[in-house]
Amino acid sequence: MAGSETGKRRGGVALIIGGSRWQTDIIRRAAEMNLRTVVTDIAAEAPGRAFADEFVQIDTNDREGLLEIARARKVDLVLAEQSDRVVPVAAYLNERLDLPGIRPATARVFTDKYAMRNALAGSGLPMPRYAEVATAAEALGAADDFGYPVVLKPKNSQSSLGVFKVDDADELRAQFADSLQESRDGRILVEEFVAGVEVTVEGFSLGGRCTALAISEKEHYEFNPCVARRLAYPPRFDTARIRETAERVVDTLGLNFGINHAEYRVRDGVPHLVEVAARGGGNRIASAIVPHVSGVDVYELLIRSLLGERVEMPPRTARAANLEFLHFKPGKVRAVRGLEEACARGLVREIELHFAPGDTIEPPRDDKTRLGYFISLGETRAEIDEKAAQVKELVRVEYES
Repeated sequence: MAGSETGKRRGGVALIIGGSRWQTDIIRRAAEMNLRTVVTDIAAEAPGRAFADEFVQIDTNDREGLLEIARARKVDLVLAEQSDRVVPVAAYLNERLDLPGIRPATARVFTDKYAMRNALAGSGLPMPRYAEVATAAEALGAADDFGYPVVLKPKNSQSSLGVFKVDDADELRAQFADSLQESRDGRILVEEFVAGVEVTVEGFSLGGRCTALAISEKEHYEFNPCVARRLAYPPRFDTARIRETAERVVDTLGLNFGINHAEYRVRDGVPHLVEVAARGGGNRIASAIVPHVSGVDVYELLIRSLLGERVEMPPRTARAANLEFLHFKPGKVRAVRGLEEACARGLVREIELHFAPGDTIEPPRDDKTRLGYFISLGETRAEIDEKAAQVKELVRVEYES
């Protein structure tokens, strides 16, 4: 854990931008630390509403509206977690209210992938070659320079939306419009595809120095190499160079304190940066997996830092975890078997399906259309690998004829 304080003496008001299901963990953690939580979301029935002391329905892109809310409630800190989109909004509020936390220039390089690449250019940190383009013709020219395959990627998005690996010019022409559709300014990136194992790195920065806390070995769906199928902690290979590179990247980009999440592809032992964000990894990576694997409660560290408390990085552990996204063949679902048994046998911390009997399931197109997931925790990689194998044996879908 981050410290021995219980939080009973704290008090204060936390403005939390966003109340989606993945943001409920940070809302509850703030409440556990004796903060009054003001949750904002455009959806009137956002899941976070149920855990908030006060809920305000507002478009979380409305910076002036949020500023008015923050001033009226005399907020002490602003929390923007799990969504890249709200990080620059929090930075704007922090600057206008003179609150601790990320500032606009730093938020930009952690949320605009082109700005991120440019900020690291000349640093010596390995990255794929890249180009910003507005037309298919420009994209084809960049791909010819880099050589196929290449990756098409919107500059300001997450959850693999609009991200495509294309193997030739015909595929690039076919996918370009779909990638551009996810862009906010009519421009996207074309990047050299770095072949190799992909890893994720979860870190936390204090005093301008990042500490890598958890590293996963990442696997993708065979039919979609841009969508993750599994994150297994720790990798089955040495991670010293990955850890060193990940910490240098965050330090170079100037994150003084806070959570960070990054992805790398390792080619010939060299980790090449895919992207990095000033937020925690989704699907309870930040709230459940990182504390188990590393022994560090990053949400407590974040909140205490934003409150101006003296914070030090606690001693760290080295345990194992598995986040796996379930995959089933397409078809109309009649029933699902094995969920209760997987829970009863202690194979999962949690398991969730994003479909129900009667639904017709299809292969996922991006992170948001995956069919479900489970999290397993353990002491060693061998233990969680065995648990994962048993879960996939137990959980079965029966289909309508």
